[in-house]
Amino acid sequence: MKLKLIDKKPLTSEVKSFIFEPETPIDWTAGQFMVYRLDHENPDIRGKQRFFTISSPPFEKNITITTDLSKERSSTFKIALDNLKIGDFIETKGPDGDFIVENPNQHLVFIAGGIGITPFHSIITDLNHKKLPLNITLLYANKTEEFPFKDKFEKIAAENSTLKIHYVVSPAHIDQELIKQTVQNLNSSIFYISGPEKMVEDLTEIVKGIGIKEENIKQDFFPGYEPI
Repeated sequence: MKLKLIDKKPLTSEVKSFIFEPETPIDWTAGQFMVYRLDHENPDIRGKQRFFTISSPPFEKNITITTDLSKERSSTFKIALDNLKIGDFIETKGPDGDFIVENPNQHLVFIAGGIGITPFHSIITDLNHKKLPLNITLLYANKTEEFPFKDKFEKIAAENSTLKIHYVVSPAHIDQELIKQTVQNLNSSIFYISGPEKMVEDLTEIVKGIGIKEENIKQDFFPGYEPI
């Protein structure tokens, strides 16, 4: 399937969203990803194909890729993506993935590192649009104080007192003590962890160490990024 680029939106000095219109309508569940192929000259070792979470909520209908374009981490794929002109096309297949909310009535703990915030943006925006419960504690770590989607989250939180957001700026990090301090009803919560692969692995072990059962932990990691 082809997607047509219809807009680009910088979110921070290093993060940008690319909005695509599908050639035919696509149905997806907030939190899912798609596989994208972008032909370009001299691709690096990672090739011409990437997995990206759909950062837009389903009700918007368009597919949005939100990614970090910092120079030290930009692959040839990302450079080609950034060089696309409005009206250009990219190939895709999907959607897929089970990093989704099945029961919004449960208390949910979202732990995000850097660009790992993208599935949570889709999920939170979608739940808010549907007027479903936002029983969510979001722990959001980033290397700088430029948090993608912060304004959107703050607006939604202002209207939903059960959405609690805690920002963590490096060198501070999310650890067992912070989780215990900020999350109520630990043992009845479902944990979602998204970010660089090493961070997801480490935080999964931290969460397990608190006593959270493995079946109450969902993971979504982004290969190729340094831990937050």
